[in-house]
Amino acid sequence: MKTFATFEELGKAFNISKRPRKQKPFLCKKCGGEMYHVPQTNIFLCENKIGDEGKVCGHRVLTQRAF
Repeated sequence: MKTFATFEELGKAFNISKRPRKQKPFLCKKCGGEMYHVPQTNIFLCENKIGDEGKVCGHRVLTQRAF
């Protein structure tokens, strides 16, 4: 019987690959639109237009971990 030190080794032994995590859409609490994720950071920006004037919402959110 063989023992494995990590789950990655166990997955390789049984030909199981790791599935990439799907990121849920992050919604703005001001306007309700979907927020843009700045790559390699924990920052989300809202670039949605508000009203007839076409003003940008500009709401920013910091999350606890980088995606």
